[in-house]
Amino acid sequence: MTAALTWHISRATGLVGWALLMVATIWGLLLASRLLERRPSPSWLLDLHRHLGSLTLILVVIHIGAIWLDDFVDYTALEVAVPFVSDVDTLAIALGVLSLWMLVAVQATSWQRARIGPGLWRRVHLLSAPVLIAASMHGWMIGTDGDHPIVIVLALVLGSEVVLLLGLRLRYGRG
Repeated sequence: MTAALTWHISRATGLVGWALLMVATIWGLLLASRLLERRPSPSWLLDLHRHLGSLTLILVVIHIGAIWLDDFVDYTALEVAVPFVSDVDTLAIALGVLSLWMLVAVQATSWQRARIGPGLWRRVHLLSAPVLIAASMHGWMIGTDGDHPIVIVLALVLGSEVVLLLGLRLRYGRG
């Protein structure tokens, strides 16, 4: 695989994975809020939320794999899997690694919700906000496209939706 290809794959999967994480968070907050008056009954609405989260995780894994395979940066497997191991951009990489592991926990418990029960699922699902914050900071600190106008508009639009819905969720509680 050429360096240019791994570079473009890592950028694309990082950006699209981050945007999907935002959309999955927005969708989850909409499902859990009183904005929809009552919980929507069609199961496909919840399935869409789950699939958005799963697709986000897949893109993040491809993002990490592409970075690991990229010869330009030359990260080791340990550096992309363990926080604070990297000597280069230590905090930015650590935030990415931490967001990965929190995302894995959220997704794994979502896949096993029926087995683990709603209490544990809900407590682990609270990691969704720190995942989004850590992933956004990771992208802002080390990403190369943070100053692109499309990325800025996407961050402002999706980020303000998350903040608004989270505020409403905290104000009005569960739906």
